[in-house]
Amino acid sequence: MRMTKKILLAFLATLVLGMGTVARAAEPALVISTGKSGGGYSAIGERLKTVMTEQGVAVQVLPSVGSLENLERLDDPASPVNVGLTQADALKYYLGQHPKFADKLFMLGEIGNECVFIATGKDSGIASDADLQKKQGNLIAIRDPNSGAAVTYLYMIQLEPQFKNTAVAFVDTMEALLALKSGGSQNKIKAVMFVQRPEARSPEMQVILDDPKDFRFISVTDWDLNDKLPDGSAVYTFEKVTVQEKKWGFDTKVDTICTRGLLIGNKEKLGADLRDRLAKVMLLSASRVLGP
Repeated sequence: MRMTKKILLAFLATLVLGMGTVARAAEPALVISTGKSGGGYSAIGERLKTVMTEQGVAVQVLPSVGSLENLERLDDPASPVNVGLTQADALKYYLGQHPKFADKLFMLGEIGNECVFIATGKDSGIASDADLQKKQGNLIAIRDPNSGAAVTYLYMIQLEPQFKNTAVAFVDTMEALLALKSGGSQNKIKAVMFVQRPEARSPEMQVILDDPKDFRFISVTDWDLNDKLPDGSAVYTFEKVTVQEKKWGFDTKVDTICTRGLLIGNKEKLGADLRDRLAKVMLLSASRVLGP
């Protein structure tokens, strides 16, 4: 009986150790911080997970409130996040506050352009970004203080301090567009800003394009919005973006600034083999990761 008990205890100990080994093996080698559930960054993270899982890499995708949280997680030694998605301007803004992160930073690939769109009502008196820099007591509506658009405007103010003369109102941007359309003189909100891929049809973009008589886009051309990342690439490019092909030969074009979406890693949290495999995926399977 005593021998049987010893054998049973030895078996249980082996089983527990084996379970620990299985648990450790299941721990993700890749932890990706993306964006809000259902958003574009979240979808890219899930597609990257699919591709890497096919290669036998355990992957976890974590939602976040946006680029800055992704960068904070990536920079934090206590966080398991070793890959994150971010706008280039959010990265430069974060590096301005955390310059040592540049030494850990590893660029894995680009995930497409995202452009700044600032819309106003037909009778707002706002014609260009120069009007946003004048002290007139106006407000610009941005949906969420944690959004990429909020970080973009903060960074625009950093590069051109006069933009602070038009302060941000964090309100529902669809409601702000309706207020712009009504044109009430008491409405302090004179513009709505959002950041998206040029071809995307966000609710804000769709409302503006469906009602061109009441809305127009503000050009963003101030050359002071010019800066570079540590690798020497531009944070913003100045572009004439076609947001809609119109009938009868007319296009809807906007002069504005665009930044890049980036997939980045922390080389202190990623081994050389995994870095190489990720780089190859972004080079050879980028269309699968980025999607339509």
